[in-house]
Amino acid sequence: MSSSSPDPLSTPESPEVDHEPVFQAPWEAKAFAIVNQLAAAQEYSWAEWTEQFVAEISAAEADSADGRTYYERWVDACEKLLITKGILDTQSIDQRIQELLIEQEHQH
Repeated sequence: MSSSSPDPLSTPESPEVDHEPVFQAPWEAKAFAIVNQLAAAQEYSWAEWTEQFVAEISAAEADSADGRTYYERWVDACEKLLITKGILDTQSIDQRIQELLIEQEHQH
């Protein structure tokens, strides 16, 4: 007989695991990965990212007409941080968005 306690994840009292997708669309997962990769590459710190994202959420909450989703705000915060840090400019971001839209049209 083992004296170790049972695995808490296997007990009947454990809540059911929610199997809903974390991301509602593939682009959301890509946005999440990009932000994480940029932080891992030390293009910005997690503190800088958090500060920018909190500012984006606060601005959206103050604007009752703001209908953007969580990950749309995530992308907006990332873009603003990249511009602020001089990593990219608005023109570069807009150009890449257009390229991605064209690529997406050709895939369908």
